[in-house]
Amino acid sequence: MTSLVQRFRIQKESVTFNADSEGSGQAIECEPDLIPVPPLHQPGSELRRWHWFHLTGYWVAEAFGVSQYQVASSAVSVGLAPGTTIAAVFLGHFIISIPNALNGWVGAHYGINFPIFSRASFGIRGVYVALFCRVIAAIFWFGTQTYQGGQCLQVMLQAIWPSFKKFSNHLPESASVTSSMLLCFFLFYIIQLPLLWIHMSKLRYLFLVKVIIMPIFGFTLFGWAVGRAHGFGPIFQKGTEITDGRSTAVVFFSAMSAAIAGKATLALNIPDFTRYAKSPRTVVWTNIFSLSILVTLCSILGVVVTSAAQVIYGVSTWSPLQVSQLFDSRAAQFFSAFCWALAAIATNVASNSTAVANDLMIVFPGYINVRRGQYICAIFGLVTVPWKIQNSATTFTNFLSGYSIFLGPVCGILIGHYWVVARRHLDVPGLYRKGAGNTEYWYTAGWNWRAIVAFIFGIVPNLPGFIRAVGGHRNIPIGTSYPYSLVWPVSFAVSFVTYIIASKVFPPHYDHVGTPSSDGESDGEKSMHEKCGYQVDVRPS
Repeated sequence: MTSLVQRFRIQKESVTFNADSEGSGQAIECEPDLIPVPPLHQPGSELRRWHWFHLTGYWVAEAFGVSQYQVASSAVSVGLAPGTTIAAVFLGHFIISIPNALNGWVGAHYGINFPIFSRASFGIRGVYVALFCRVIAAIFWFGTQTYQGGQCLQVMLQAIWPSFKKFSNHLPESASVTSSMLLCFFLFYIIQLPLLWIHMSKLRYLFLVKVIIMPIFGFTLFGWAVGRAHGFGPIFQKGTEITDGRSTAVVFFSAMSAAIAGKATLALNIPDFTRYAKSPRTVVWTNIFSLSILVTLCSILGVVVTSAAQVIYGVSTWSPLQVSQLFDSRAAQFFSAFCWALAAIATNVASNSTAVANDLMIVFPGYINVRRGQYICAIFGLVTVPWKIQNSATTFTNFLSGYSIFLGPVCGILIGHYWVVARRHLDVPGLYRKGAGNTEYWYTAGWNWRAIVAFIFGIVPNLPGFIRAVGGHRNIPIGTSYPYSLVWPVSFAVSFVTYIIASKVFPPHYDHVGTPSSDGESDGEKSMHEKCGYQVDVRPS
C-alpha cells in the first residue's frame, strides 16, 4: 500500500529565486506545476508563448458560448428594452474587465497562478477560503457547460438521425431532463475527458481554433437573422415593460450583474493563464478590449437572433439550440450545434477544470497536479445536477448573479492588498514558505484575519437578497433585492475598503523582515524593478 501511494506522489523541484543575475538567491521546493514561470530570456521562459492573439482567443473562447448568448436574452424576456439591456451588459463587462486586467497583470509579471497569489492577502492557510469559493463556482460551471454541450450533441444527433427525436423517455417530468438528454449529457461528458489531458501552456492552440471558427459562425448567424427577418425584428421596436413587478433600475442592474457574474470567476482565474503571457501590458489591454467589446457582441447576437426568430418562425425562445432546431436544413442544424458544442468544450477545458486543478494543487500538493485536478473536477461536475440550473431563464439568471456574492469579496481583497496595501510588491519566495519567521504571509497561524473580516463584511449586505432570489424565500422584504441587484460591485467595494482600512489600522507585524542589501537598503526600500526582477533556476529535488 505504501509503495502504491509513493507511486502517486509528485516529485518536488528545487527552485532558486534571484533578485538579479548575480544574486545568491533563495531556494525553496515545490511541485512542478506550482513553480513560477520565469521571465523572458531566462531558463524555463519558453513556456511564455502567449501573444496578444492567444489572449484574445481566450476571450473569444469565452464570448461565443450558450451561457453568454443567454445573458442578454434573459433580461429581455422580463421586459427590459433591448437597447437598455445591451447597455447594461456592456457596462457589466467593462466593470469586470478592470479586475481581470489587474489580476492578469500580476500573473504575467510574477509568473504565478491564482492560489499562490491569494496567499499574499489571505495567508498561507487562510487561502483555503478563497480556494473553496472558486472551486465551488468552477465545479458548477463545469457541470452547466457539460449539460449545454449535451444539448448541442442532442441537436447534432437529431440532425443526423431524425428518428432520435422519438427516443423513449422513462424519466418523470419532475426530473427536468429526458432520457435522451441524459444520454447525450454523458456522451458529451465522455468526449471531453481526453481533452483534459492538454497542459495549460498548450491551450493556446485550442483558443486559436475557436478564434477562427466561432467569429465566422457568429457573423453567419447574425447575417442570417437580419437577412431573413428583413431587419432586427420586433424585439428592437419594443420599449421597457417590466412584467415581474420590479423597477426598471433593479432589472437594469440585475442584467448588469448577470453579465458580471458570468465572468466573476474568470477575474480570479486569469493569473492561471496570463502567467504564460509574454507581456503584462498586453494582458491589460487585451482583457479590457476583449471583455468589453468581443464578449458583449455575443450577447447582442443573442438578442438579435431571439428577435429574428419571432419574425421568421413565430417562436419566442432564448435558447440558441432551439433556434438551431428550427432551421430547415439538417446540415445547418448540425453545424450550428457543433459550433456551440465546441464553445462548451473550450470553456470547460480552458477555464473550469483548470481552476479546480490549480486550487487542489495547493490543498494536496504532493498528490495533485493540473491534469489530476482536472479529472477530479470532472467527477464532481456530475453531482451538480446542471439541468435544474438550466430549467428556466429566471433560474439561470439567479444562478449567474447569485454566486458572485462570494467571488466579489475575494477579488476585492486581492486587488486591495496588492495594489494599495502592499503597493505592488510581492515577496515571491515567501508565498511558498510556511511558519512564523519564514514568511511575512504567515500572519496569525497562517491566517490573515483582516481578509476574513473583509470577506464576511462583503457578503453581509447582499445576503438577504441572495436568500430571497436563489432560495425562493418570498417572506424576505423585496427591498433587499435593491443592493442585491448590484451584488458583485457591492461585495467587491465593501471588501476592498474594509480590507484596506483593517490593514492600515491594524498593520501586520512580521517576525521576518527583508534581508538588508549590501548598500544598506532593506527589501522594502528597493525600487520596483529590483523588487519584481527575479530569476528562477529549476533543478530536480
